[in-house]
Amino acid sequence: MTARNIALPEAITADWMSREHAGILAASAGGDLRLDCARLRRLDSLSLAWLAGLHAQMESAGKRLVLVGIDARLKSELAKATLPRKPGVSGGRDEMGNERNEKLAYRVGEAAHALGREVRDLFVLLSESLYWSSFGMFKKKTLLREDTVIQMVRLGSNALPIVLLLSTLIGFTLALQSGIQLEKFGATVFLASGIGISMVTEIGPVMTAVILAGRSGSAVTAEISTMVVQEEVGALHAMAANPIHFLVLPRFWAMSLTLPLLTVCSAVGGIAAGLVVGVFFFRLSPASYLNELKGAVTINFIGQALIKSLTFAWIIALVSIQKGLNVRGGADAVGKATTSCVVTCIFSIILADAVFSFIFYY
Repeated sequence: MTARNIALPEAITADWMSREHAGILAASAGGDLRLDCARLRRLDSLSLAWLAGLHAQMESAGKRLVLVGIDARLKSELAKATLPRKPGVSGGRDEMGNERNEKLAYRVGEAAHALGREVRDLFVLLSESLYWSSFGMFKKKTLLREDTVIQMVRLGSNALPIVLLLSTLIGFTLALQSGIQLEKFGATVFLASGIGISMVTEIGPVMTAVILAGRSGSAVTAEISTMVVQEEVGALHAMAANPIHFLVLPRFWAMSLTLPLLTVCSAVGGIAAGLVVGVFFFRLSPASYLNELKGAVTINFIGQALIKSLTFAWIIALVSIQKGLNVRGGADAVGKATTSCVVTCIFSIILADAVFSFIFYY
């Protein structure tokens, strides 16, 4: 087969490639392709990718790409340029290693891009929720009070029994195990301060948030994602209605109001369980328990608990709503969105609690 000669310019630009690429491919149809590189002085990432792709095309067609008169420096740069190979095409050990590395880098980059996109969507949703809950209320009626009350009952008050039950059991267990260790040193009177501080600042807010993430957050995601799949959200857009007012704000405010209240109930349940353990197992008087508790749990600890619970409420509300609004597909997508919501909420709650620990204690 006859080789066709084509002279390259001093720099391979995007305009030059757009003009000449089709002609170069047509010239290679009759045989090998020779590129005269005598005038070529510079190769950027775009030209390197173009030459590497052209070489791969010629190689797949059983032809050769010959570079004539190329500078040694440019030749070394071109030798480093590679294209991802299709699985099963490369046979060498190095090629397979490179392919795995490229796949790993691609997956890491894709995951980082998806994470950045979700964080951006969450901040956009937070800004819109705060805006329509404050300054936007002067423009039009945005907060639907009836829907907010309904969501408070569904997401908050209906979760009170399970929150009280679990907090009481955890407080009972924690008080019993702590009291056994304190009794060895004759310091069982400090049981009240330990239970009070831990329930108010850590266990109460975190445990309540985790319970609501699994119970209420998943319900919000399933409900909104079903509305998206059934095109009910699209119908709101078609009627020029803002979904923020009907879907986001009632759930955002319901979670923001109920989670701090449930956190208080959780802390009270755990402290009450500690009182029962202290009185019946370690012979503490109720007066000494309550006096120690009053001196240990200060207003600063209560403020920390309220700040944490409000932050956790925003995390649960925004993540569950964002997962629901971004669902694509059918019933299978609804299940995946619900699972992703619970996992993301719990991870974000634990991460936020760790950040608060550094802020409050260091």
